[in-house]
Amino acid sequence: MGPRHAVRVVPLVLLLMLTAGLLPLTPLSGSADAQVTCCDAHTYDFVLIEAGDDGRLSPFAADLGQEQEAWVNQSTPQRTEIAKWLVSGMVAGDYPEKDWRFELSYEVENAAGMQVNATIEVRIGDRTYEAGTLTNPTYSPGTGTIEIDVPVDAGRIHSTGDVLIVTFSVDTLIFNAPGDDAGVRFIWGTEENRGFLSVELPLFEMDWQPPIVQGHVVHFPVVLRSGFGQQLWDKAFVEFRVDGMTISTVIATTHPDGVQAILTWQAPASAEDGVYTVNLSLRVDSAQTIPFDGGIQMALTFGDNGGAEIGMFPPAEPLRSGGSDLSVNINAEVDSGDRLRRMVSIEFSGPMAQWVRWGLDNIGNDSLDSISIWRDVSPTSSTEAVRNNQQIDGVEIQALESHLSGRASYLQDFLFDGLMLEPERLLGVRPVEAAASPSVRINLHDERGFSSERVTITIDLLENIRINEKMVLFDTFVRVQPSATPFWTVVVIEAHLRTSAMVGCAAVDGMGVDYTHNRVLVTERIEVAKQTLTSDGELGDFSVNFVFGSVVHSPLLSFIESLTLLAGVMSFAWLLTRGKSRTGIWLSLPALLAVWLVAYILALPLPFLLGAVGAAGLLLLVIAFVTPRTLNEESLLDALDAFATIIPGRGGRKRRLPVIPVVVCPACSMRNPVASEERPYRMPCGGCGARLRID
Repeated sequence: MGPRHAVRVVPLVLLLMLTAGLLPLTPLSGSADAQVTCCDAHTYDFVLIEAGDDGRLSPFAADLGQEQEAWVNQSTPQRTEIAKWLVSGMVAGDYPEKDWRFELSYEVENAAGMQVNATIEVRIGDRTYEAGTLTNPTYSPGTGTIEIDVPVDAGRIHSTGDVLIVTFSVDTLIFNAPGDDAGVRFIWGTEENRGFLSVELPLFEMDWQPPIVQGHVVHFPVVLRSGFGQQLWDKAFVEFRVDGMTISTVIATTHPDGVQAILTWQAPASAEDGVYTVNLSLRVDSAQTIPFDGGIQMALTFGDNGGAEIGMFPPAEPLRSGGSDLSVNINAEVDSGDRLRRMVSIEFSGPMAQWVRWGLDNIGNDSLDSISIWRDVSPTSSTEAVRNNQQIDGVEIQALESHLSGRASYLQDFLFDGLMLEPERLLGVRPVEAAASPSVRINLHDERGFSSERVTITIDLLENIRINEKMVLFDTFVRVQPSATPFWTVVVIEAHLRTSAMVGCAAVDGMGVDYTHNRVLVTERIEVAKQTLTSDGELGDFSVNFVFGSVVHSPLLSFIESLTLLAGVMSFAWLLTRGKSRTGIWLSLPALLAVWLVAYILALPLPFLLGAVGAAGLLLLVIAFVTPRTLNEESLLDALDAFATIIPGRGGRKRRLPVIPVVVCPACSMRNPVASEERPYRMPCGGCGARLRID
């Protein structure tokens, strides 16, 4: 099991304490009173995190990750405070007499070592304990660890308001053979440099509530009381067992004293009435040797619903953290020439889906916390009538759709504060209020109970096109979230944008995702194929942006202008080869057409498109220019006369070759020699290719 939930939440986890009057068919067995079964003082580590001036002690190893340091670059003859860390939030309880171990990493630089007398002061409420190295031990150069045991007397944490403060000081510090910039760096905050204070203190109480039995489905609520609240659930490693069998169907909800978890056990149909043991095991660190472990024995009497699971909505708002999967599909197209229509589909499952379903059944509930999103959703008489009826009704879905549709500010608040998404970066509209009457549709995929099954929210909106201004298709829309308690752990992104014939993109850029930009006939398309982002780095930096160009850059005009240039080049090459062989240009023409087609399909900006066609056309013109001319009548006769002078006739006399007739082309005035005496005779013109008839 991993942090956040060694116990994963699965569909139809439905919980919690309703009165027997609300569940007339539900026999309720077990103790009538809550029972605290855990936990007395326990051994665990407070890790050192955050900067020395604002340092904190955390019982959760999940908080490690950001390295901190304190630098000392001169010898110290008197006590000097280096760093201080504190924590509050523990529950009241006794702690025994014991030595608490403090460890802190160091790194000596530009010196052969150091001698240091370090002191640790531990203050618990109104009690103070102190210990040090005392004998000025010598520490070698490079890295190492300072270890100090602090003897702590038995005492008591009186309330969650008591604060534990740890102060690390140096009484004397001497560098051995120091060089330039000699110093020592004290380091903490990461697994590699894990500074900590090992303590034996109470951390939380495990308060078991009476179980709720519905047929063969049993809900076991337990309140984890501590000053750490939701963190105790999000950052710990938790495991539930019923009679030794691990159960994973668990949901966590808010609670004034911490967090409440409800274990739902689907007992087998063969289960008999009797006493069952329920246990909760919790580790604040995966390396913790002995976990916090508490349990209770409960007498259960099963009902007769045939073992079918009956679902219930929890009375308290469920937590959204724990890691949900998010899928975003964006479809955008130019509409009516001057507007861009976007349809953004958000689909998610997990704790966030549970929270949405719970909220739909609590629309307009005045008893909710003042910061709850659902309290501010406008209720109707219909939603008042079906509130908390343990299912989601159509009128509740319609109420939320109406609340979010046409009100950009409400939609922005719901996305930002509720779904933990950046609305402007997701919808691509800045500000969101600039969108024209967004409409919202909600699809629960026929799951109207309390469930972690997928929820789809589709947002349809229009915005004005801005020429020569950078616009956003999407841009890192997941809000900054703690890595130990994320809201979103997997994001799948897919996007499509299609322009019109008269609106095109002058530029497109992106990062963190793969995208393509091309022209199809007389439209342009930007495509982002479905991609999955999981790591913190991937979720923290991804975007695709574009710029709409003027009408000159539109796909239609780009097509016409580039095709006109192509036709002009070909016509000029044709004229240059007048009276010449055109074999060269016929062989080069496919290459010219291929350059134009590739440059057009790849949606090169108009200057680059015309430049590519012009460069290829220039090569065609060079070929046309250097092609030699074909032989006309005069050159042919001259060649024959020259040939006749060197070939003697009979009797030593020169032979006179017969005169070759010529015909002038009426189309291009080309003189064409007629080699055949056949009449009528047809032949092509050597200049323009016209068919000539000779009678």
